[in-house]
Amino acid sequence: MRRLLNKLREKGQGILFAAFAPLADVSQSGKLSALYDSDQNLASYINSMFKVAISAGAIIAVIRLGVAGFKYMGSDMWSTKSKAREDIGEVFLGLMLLLSLWIILNQINPNLLNLNIVFPKTQGIAAPSAVLTRPSSIDQVALDGILADENRVRGILQSSGIGINAGPCYRVTDSLCTNVGQLGVSAITGLQVLKANCRCSVTVTGGTEGWLHSNGTAHGPNNPVVDIRKDARLDNYIRTAGLIPSPGTKNGRPLYVLGGGTYWDEDSAHWHVYFN
Repeated sequence: MRRLLNKLREKGQGILFAAFAPLADVSQSGKLSALYDSDQNLASYINSMFKVAISAGAIIAVIRLGVAGFKYMGSDMWSTKSKAREDIGEVFLGLMLLLSLWIILNQINPNLLNLNIVFPKTQGIAAPSAVLTRPSSIDQVALDGILADENRVRGILQSSGIGINAGPCYRVTDSLCTNVGQLGVSAITGLQVLKANCRCSVTVTGGTEGWLHSNGTAHGPNNPVVDIRKDARLDNYIRTAGLIPSPGTKNGRPLYVLGGGTYWDEDSAHWHVYFN
């Protein structure tokens, strides 16, 4: 018993020596310097406490097991023997739980027993680029003029059964938006004629938001240029009723002339149309 108590005391002293630093200067004393000579951190301290807790639990279990055995052997009373057997069962159950804690954690990941938590450094959030924080004043002024006319043109197109795929852009940094304010008069008329003649779905997917389109596509205020979403009936109407000019392609894609407009089969998603 004395040996077990001495071992427990040594473990406790190990924790104290590893966890605390002296408030006074101990460099002048060889014994004190050796006593406090430790570079262990908080993780080492927690690990030491974890080990001591398991050791203390095992020592207490052994002591209680000895006491229960002494009661069982030293008494003839049935109630005392029954209580001693209960104590012995509880001791073995406690030891199993204590050891299973370490075994399970070690099987899952041995690093779980290390408790040396290292928080990864997070990357700083990059500041927005100059393009986003300081848009071109020319583009923004143009957009302000487009927005002043946006509701008028939208009302004309929608009353003619012509759809618009998205709401308007309110800043030049916006995306996934479509403006039709200040759309050229010939484009508005051409869309109305197209809708009436083809009796099909006509949806504008690009208008006067020129900053969202590549250079040279002529999207912008007062220009008669729009993008129209492709639709099976619309595509068939353009290809059958339209005339192929000479040359009949642009960038390898077909061109059609129909009702005062030049329809360019720009890609699989939409037609790029220029109304004369």
